[in-house]
Formats: sequence, structure tokens, C-alpha cells
Amino acid sequence: MGMTGIGRQFCVLMVKIFYRRYEVSGLEHLNTDGPVLLCSNHANALADAIVLQAISSRLIHPLARSGLFKNPLLWPVLKLIHAVPIYRRQDKRADTVKNRDSFERCYALFDQQEILLIFPEGQSHSDPSLRPLKSGAARMVLGANDAGREIPRVVPVGLNFSDKGHFRSTVLIKVGEPIALDVFLNSEKGNRIKGLTQAIYQGLDDVTLNLDSHEELNFIKSLERFFAFRHGKYRQRSLELKFRAFKKLAQAEKRLNQLYPDKMASIKRQLHNFERLCQYWDIRDYHLTFEYKPAQVATFVIRSLGILFLVLPLGLWGIINAYLPFILTRSLAMRLATGPDQYDTAKMAIGLFLFSLFWWLQVSWAVAVLPDTQALLYALSLLPAAAAAIVLRNEWPRILENIRVFFLFARKRKLRRYLETRRKRLEQELAYLLRIIKQPSLRD
Repeated sequence: MGMTGIGRQFCVLMVKIFYRRYEVSGLEHLNTDGPVLLCSNHANALADAIVLQAISSRLIHPLARSGLFKNPLLWPVLKLIHAVPIYRRQDKRADTVKNRDSFERCYALFDQQEILLIFPEGQSHSDPSLRPLKSGAARMVLGANDAGREIPRVVPVGLNFSDKGHFRSTVLIKVGEPIALDVFLNSEKGNRIKGLTQAIYQGLDDVTLNLDSHEELNFIKSLERFFAFRHGKYRQRSLELKFRAFKKLAQAEKRLNQLYPDKMASIKRQLHNFERLCQYWDIRDYHLTFEYKPAQVATFVIRSLGILFLVLPLGLWGIINAYLPFILTRSLAMRLATGPDQYDTAKMAIGLFLFSLFWWLQVSWAVAVLPDTQALLYALSLLPAAAAAIVLRNEWPRILENIRVFFLFARKRKLRRYLETRRKRLEQELAYLLRIIKQPSLRD
């Protein structure tokens, strides 16, 4: 396997370790022949490029600011994923004249039918909305056209992270349809850069939530979670379906705020108070929908016993061997990251270094102290034990939580009925408002 294959496999491994679940929508727009300029929102620093490379069967060359190549932790990763340096005016000591060479390298990669990745927002951030786009992507495409080079397909892609900075969260990668370029390639020079940049923004808006505020984002997430358990049943959804639900709920929320601001303010207060009450008792939405029938209880008990006797011993061994690098990774990432959009990248880079270092030291110790067979078994146990520790970390708290809530409801039966009643009342009010705005007269 060459360096190209190693780089891709490295990205796949990092994503599978770091994210509990990731889904891809519209991958057919990416894994096709010909040059591509991939335009992505920039939500999670270097982790964005790693996630995108993990889903692509083709090599992706990300454009990265030149200062990152001076970071001793990030430089090897940037080289491994074949990043192209970009020199920005706002970066200290950045020689912007070198951008001519960078653009020429990009044109050469287009001629070689390669994929380039650019983040038109210019820098990573944690805003719930897209930031105004820089014109670099449009200038690159139009520059290739003017120079008689290969013109890439411009493909927008949205990275939608559920909980940035938290280990084992989820991410939806939504690849949009290519931007229609003909109108910009043939238009007047004075308008085409601005027009193409706006078209790219619209493409990114289609594949991201792009909400106005964190308050709006939290409310939409609460609504989606609320309706996922509608009518006392949990509806298992893919990340793509959840994204569509977020989009529809966001549109509905904006329209309802315009038509019924007082009613919406009241519902938001009710939903907030209901969630605070559930948080006080540490009760999740699914607890109010779970039916304690013999079959369901038996399934829970069998599953819990399987984790107790099969996963727990191996998981504890994994915790013993991985606890120190895990704690150090989390602590150093919190210290070194400059914001939530940097946490995942910091944890990936630091964790890769620390786990490799600690496991190398531990295996070296085993080889020096233990018999050959035992040392080999110890080395082979590290990865499966770490995987078991991850499963244990996710499942064990939920098992204990479910047991606690079971006995809570057994002692306080009126509490469950009270919460179910409040939830049903809220559900009816929300459903009524959503039915209202579906009326043809109120859609526009």
C-alpha cells in the first residue's frame, strides 16, 4: 500500500475511533471521474479534512493555511493527507506572493483529475450559521478557465456534527449537487466572481442547517427529539432523516414566530420547563415511552448480563492500559484548543501521539519482562481491550441509568403519569401549530 492508501486508511481509522456514528448522503456526486473542487463549511478545524477523506475512495487534497505546516503535531498529518498551503494576508509572516505557486499547483492537480478541498468561509468556527464566504473558490475555478486549464466540478458538502468536542458523537456528511458553472464562465468578469461565490453559498446552505443563533439550534434539536418519541413510540431515524427534520422544523419555527410570536414564546417556555423537570429527575425522553413488559424487561436483562460478563472484563483491562493516555489527551486538548471547533482536531492529533507512545512503551516493557508468549498476548490484547472499553464507556452508564429510572418510577408512579400528561399536552399544541402553517394560505 502506497502513501496515498495509507493516508486514506489513517483517516478512516481516526473517524471510526472518534465518532460513534457517521453517515454520508450524496456520495455519488463526489466519487466520480474528473477534477473536483470540494467546497465545505468549516466547523471542526483539521478534523473536517480527515472526515471527508475517510468517506472518499479518491484522494482529497485539502487547502490549509500555511501556519499549520509549522505545527509539529499537525505537520505530519498535513503531509500524510497531501494538504496544499495557502498564504493569507491576516496570517503573521505569511508571504502571500507564494499563493501564485499554490494556485499553479491547484491548476496542475485539476489537470491531473484530482480532488481539491477548500473551506470558503476562510477559518474554522462554531457559529450555527455559515460565515460570509471568501472569493478564493470562485477565483480558483475562473482562473483555471481563463488559463485554459481543466475546469473542476464545484461540489458543496456540509459537515453536520451533533456534539463537537465530545468523543463518540455523530456526524452527517451531506454532499450536494455540483454547482452549474456555465453562466459564470460565460458572464462579464465584473460579476462572475461575486455570482459564483453566491452560488456556492446557496449550495452550502442546502447541505447545512445554517441557523441564526445557538438558541434557535437548541430549540430545533429539542423539537426534533420531542417528535422522535411522538405517540409514545420512538422512531429510529438515520442522520439524514434527522437533518431533513431539522430543516423543516427550522422553516416552521421561523414562520410561526412571524405569525404567532406570543404563542411560540409560550411554547418555548413550556418546553424549556418540561426539559428542566426531566433533567432534575435525570429522565430521558425514551424513559417515558418504554413499556415495562416482561419481554422488554427480559431483553434488557439479557443484554445487560452480556455486557457484564463479556464486555466488562475486557473493557476493564482496556481502561487499565488506556486510562493515562486518555486522561492526558482530554486534558491537553482542552488546554491547547482555542475553541470548540478545535477540540476534535486536538484530541485526534494528541491522542494519536500519546496512545502510540504509551502502547509502544507498554509493549516494550512486556517484551523485556514477560515470556515471549505472554508479551505477544499482551500486545494483541491492547486494541480489542480498548474497543471494549469504548463500548463499556457508552453502555454501562445507560444500564445503570435505566435501572435507576425503573426503581424511580416504581416508587413514584404519579411522577411518570404527570410527566406523560405534560408531554402529551405539549405534543398536541406543537402538532396543532404545525398543521396550521401547512395550510396553503399560510405557506408563503
